[in-house]
Amino acid sequence: MIPEIPNSISKHFESMLHRMGNQLPLLWRDNKTKFLLSYSGGKDSSILVLFLFYLKQKYNIETPSLFYLSHGIREITKEESNMETYIKNFGFPLHFVKKKSQNFLSN
Repeated sequence: MIPEIPNSISKHFESMLHRMGNQLPLLWRDNKTKFLLSYSGGKDSSILVLFLFYLKQKYNIETPSLFYLSHGIREITKEESNMETYIKNFGFPLHFVKKKSQNFLSN
C-alpha cells in the first residue's frame, strides 16, 4: 500500500523547499544525489521518510536508503518489525545493523 500524503503536509513540504531554494530538488534529481537516512522509528525520522517519499513522487529523486542501528542494549524485535512494515509501504530499502552491547564499566 503506497501512502497518500495529505495536502496540508504537502503544503508544508513545499514551503520548506521554497525556503531552501526551489531548484534544489531538481538539482538532486539531475545530479542523481543519493540519500541515506538513519531511521529510528521515531516521529522525526518518520516525517523525514515521508518528506523523502514526497520528493521521490514529485521530483523523481533517487530512491533513498534507510538504516537502523540496534545497539543491542535491549530486545526490540517488535519495534523492528513495526519499522520494517512502515518502511515497506514506501518501497525504500531498510537495512538493520545490529551491534552487540559492550560493557565499558569493566576494568
